[in-house]
Amino acid sequence: MSSSGLVSEKLREHMPYLSLCSDKLEGNGPPPIFYVGRRSSQRHLFGEDWAMQQGQELRTPDPDLEEASAAAYRAALEERPYYGYARTSIHMEDKVVDIAFERLIIALRPSPKSDRRFCAYFSVIQDLQQL
Repeated sequence: MSSSGLVSEKLREHMPYLSLCSDKLEGNGPPPIFYVGRRSSQRHLFGEDWAMQQGQELRTPDPDLEEASAAAYRAALEERPYYGYARTSIHMEDKVVDIAFERLIIALRPSPKSDRRFCAYFSVIQDLQQL
């Protein structure tokens, strides 16, 4: 996105903390993720290997979390920024992680007149415990 000039200077300073995803909702889940910032909570939670997958759309490792988060993305894509607090258990590989987090999801356009959109996701992990 940087090389195509789509990221404004104001957004650039926040990019390490954000995850970006498409505006294409599929089924009951959220849109696929195409960028995971190096200091984002998703990278911290799901790991470097997950964040650096190549050649495929990123999805969170827990299908239940995927389905539960879809409504927030829908709200953001209806031009209403979404802010919320959640506490849930996430099933990853052979372990369960209990997490509490705040999140903000905003739909953005690369330029004011663009038909294209994407969602910017920012979250702060409040509590994280492996069960």
